[in-house]
Amino acid sequence: MRGLGLALAPAWLLLATHAVAAETDIRGWENLSWGMTAQQVDAALPQAVPLSPPWDFGPLYAERMVQNVVVGGIGFDLVPELARKDGRLVQILFERRPPIPGPDELQSFVNDLHARLGPPADSCVVESGLVTRLWDFPSAQVALTAVDFSADGSRNRLQRLLLRYTAADRAPPSPCERNKPRP
Repeated sequence: MRGLGLALAPAWLLLATHAVAAETDIRGWENLSWGMTAQQVDAALPQAVPLSPPWDFGPLYAERMVQNVVVGGIGFDLVPELARKDGRLVQILFERRPPIPGPDELQSFVNDLHARLGPPADSCVVESGLVTRLWDFPSAQVALTAVDFSADGSRNRLQRLLLRYTAADRAPPSPCERNKPRP
């Protein structure tokens, strides 16, 4: 991951931090809003395909997926995740598996995120193979994570690109906090 971190992190850090018309708050994604029921999510995403079996994310689960949702010029699988305790939408995962676009496309994607979201609140390279950018809004947290799974011998090759929109009251702690020294 160090190669990816060295390749992507400087590019991410060199981006202009100005954002024209950047979002001031995020309450979901397009037709999806935090707190929707599974039936409302289904109605908002008629093109979604069922996941069989549903995907289990511990306290969250997903029953449907929309393939090839383009964000910043890159196609992702959109996976609306519902809270197991109340069945309401709390997270929207955009996942890109190989083939991962090349450096120019990734840079264009990151530039698009910066233009739409403004400068990230946090950014880090975690030794476990993650490069993360994090944006905080009153109603949501947005996290972009590039994943390098090195267990299969593919070290320094980007294996997954994850963009996660999460309702602010359900957002996990920043992975960047783990690397910061305690006062």
